Amino acid sequence: MSDFLVSPVFSWSGAGFLLALMLAAVFWSTANGFKSPERRLRLGAMRFGAALVLLVALIQPQRKVDEVTVIKPQLAILLDDSQSMTEQVDPQQPSRAERVRKWLDSKGLALARERFDIRFFRFDSRLAELPAGESEVGFTGSSSNVISAVQQIRDRFIGQSLAAVLLLTDGLDSSGLGASMNLQAGTPIHTFELEKEFVLPEKPRKVSLTALDAPGRVVAGWDAEVRASIVANGMSGKTVSVELWRSGQKEAESTVTFNEDEQTRPVVFSLSTSEPGMIPFELRIEDAAADEESKKRPFLVEVVAPGKRILYVQNGFNFEFKFLRRAVVGDRNLQLQTFVRTGEGKLVSIGGGTGQKLELTQAGLAPYALVILGDLPPESLSQEQSGALKEYVNRGGSLILLGGLNSFGSSKIADTSLAEISPAVLPADYREGRFPSRMTEAGLRHPVLGALFNEVKQFPAVLSANIARSLAPGAEVLMEAEISGQRTPLLVTARFGGGRVVAFMSDSLWRWRMGVLTGTPGKSFYDVFWGQLIEWVIPKADEKIGSAKLEVFTERSSYLMGERPEVRAIFDPGSAGGKLPSTLPLKVRTPDGKTFDYAMKPGNFVASSGKSVSGYTVKVEPNVSGIFVAQSNWGAGKDKLEAESRFSVSEPLPEKAGKPIDRVFLGKVAEQTGGKFFGIDQVDSWGELVVGKEQQVSRVRLLDLWNHPVLLVALLVLLSADWLTRKRWNLP
Repeated sequence: MSDFLVSPVFSWSGAGFLLALMLAAVFWSTANGFKSPERRLRLGAMRFGAALVLLVALIQPQRKVDEVTVIKPQLAILLDDSQSMTEQVDPQQPSRAERVRKWLDSKGLALARERFDIRFFRFDSRLAELPAGESEVGFTGSSSNVISAVQQIRDRFIGQSLAAVLLLTDGLDSSGLGASMNLQAGTPIHTFELEKEFVLPEKPRKVSLTALDAPGRVVAGWDAEVRASIVANGMSGKTVSVELWRSGQKEAESTVTFNEDEQTRPVVFSLSTSEPGMIPFELRIEDAAADEESKKRPFLVEVVAPGKRILYVQNGFNFEFKFLRRAVVGDRNLQLQTFVRTGEGKLVSIGGGTGQKLELTQAGLAPYALVILGDLPPESLSQEQSGALKEYVNRGGSLILLGGLNSFGSSKIADTSLAEISPAVLPADYREGRFPSRMTEAGLRHPVLGALFNEVKQFPAVLSANIARSLAPGAEVLMEAEISGQRTPLLVTARFGGGRVVAFMSDSLWRWRMGVLTGTPGKSFYDVFWGQLIEWVIPKADEKIGSAKLEVFTERSSYLMGERPEVRAIFDPGSAGGKLPSTLPLKVRTPDGKTFDYAMKPGNFVASSGKSVSGYTVKVEPNVSGIFVAQSNWGAGKDKLEAESRFSVSEPLPEKAGKPIDRVFLGKVAEQTGGKFFGIDQVDSWGELVVGKEQQVSRVRLLDLWNHPVLLVALLVLLSADWLTRKRWNLP
């Protein structure tokens, strides 16, 4: 249906007046000077025609046209890009990938292309759309998250004319969500048989113990956990017994049940330790299908006494030795064992009885919560001894290093394990003088210094300093010394593994013994500093995981590679202040020893208690398998909260697992969504059975007629003909 509209430049009365004026002009121009009526008529007709064309342009005629556009319904095709699609489980049949390629060349798809607007997607652990015109995939994915891909497709096409989703997969969903899926009805999902039914030969059973995570160091009387992952093949419907043994005796037992042929299940044991020492443990799998390494997996746990035992090793009798020993012994809660290096290079026990030997081994260091080394020359310790100190800190012990010419100033220290764990890069040049010392901004907020030295305006100057060239990653400077107008780190701390290392870059800390705190008669800076430092570095019971004030956890304890675990934190500032921080820091330590920093932002989630709470969240992306450690901390004044959580990441079940397609899963997907499960014999006919409705979109178009090329050409022809005619008749 068409209608004509006009939009005159002038009003209709103005247009009529203009038409009358043009006609009068034509009549006047032809009425005078022409004796021949024929000539008068011919020129008048041409001029009248030109006037009419000009009048048509001035009234601007348009034609209204109703246009109807037919939009084809959309069809989304999901192609499983995982490695299991290339598997030829039955030698008598082609692989699933070959079936997919045949399907893409089928008459059914050719018919569907005529009726539908088709878009192709590939998926393994993630979903991605293929470029227009492409449908080839490489089948190289290490996992297949079918349920997630289906849900993402449905969400992507909300509000669009999506007729159906065609899912070409073997149904071997490696996310573990297939058994509990509940897809809502809506856009139908059609699945396809990519393999004929056959009898699968029975596979050998196998059980393996992987990703063992045991605490390296615990305090006697505290609870700890041992986590491991059990991987099973061909064990569907079977139950496996896992045992925890301690010193040759069975301590606990747990059972793990598998409901799939290939499955990974976690197992957790609680450790209860009461006696200090190096305790040998074993995890055992009592099953004939267990491999040799998994039948008995040993590990050691270092148990330290709940009392605060300290080992202090000093290079010679000096002021530092005298005052430090006096400050520690003055605290009845501390037990001090002291060794001094004599002029002959021997380490002798002081005040602890004769005949005692210094054992810098894992077993010898196990009873101590803290080790202090005072200006000890590197050559006084063997590589095994410095390595034992490194492992001691890695397992959760604390180490304080006092600087000086013989220790930090020696070039030989760079070749020891102490240099690897030091917060300051060693060696560090040694210089003597009179160097003022002051707290940094971090020191003012730190529990070692801030709360106890509020009244200190000026610290006694130190008489020596080791000038560090740089600091270790993550090191924190609490105090600085001023040398020739330049500031250099004086007190530095950092974490290493599960423990802390503190470095004092001087051998004249004893000069702080000269200062006295206001309001604390007779107590020097030195005594207060050492008491608070030792209190901070030695583990305390309120720092255990699950703190009431700061809790860090994940939704699950185990994840598959490709998933993004969400680390969550619940924070209660309590008496420290009611204002919540905008973010919480998070450090994630990977199984290969790398550390990544994240910022946890406010969010809502369901806590371990089952209640919806407000807290902090961040998603991390693991790139290796094993045990990950997530640590968060918060500090305000003298309060400092720390919490951590652990989660395991496992490689997905092998894609090439020798399993047939999961017909039950594919049928369930189609049934729950109102789709169909097409057999192999329907490869060319399925396109006729997929239903989709075309959409018709109507719109009105206005076609301009006043500027049509025909009108322009007609005006030019008429004017040109008039001019040529007058020239031919020798008229002006």
